[in-house]
Amino acid sequence: MNNRLLTIEEAVVFLQISKPTMYRLTSQKRIPFYKIGGNVRFCEAHLLTWLEKHAVMPEGVEYDREAI
Repeated sequence: MNNRLLTIEEAVVFLQISKPTMYRLTSQKRIPFYKIGGNVRFCEAHLLTWLEKHAVMPEGVEYDREAI
């Protein structure tokens, strides 16, 4: 698991979202982040886990295979 810390600029590229969206997610504490001094950092592994938890799966389909 990669524990590399990302800046906000790196995290928005990683997640392919806008900077205002990232600021909104952090201010609402809806995404995992670290506050180090006055700097915000994101653990790459935590962002991957967060993405997986927020995946929306189509109805009638099981993970990695279609329902019969």
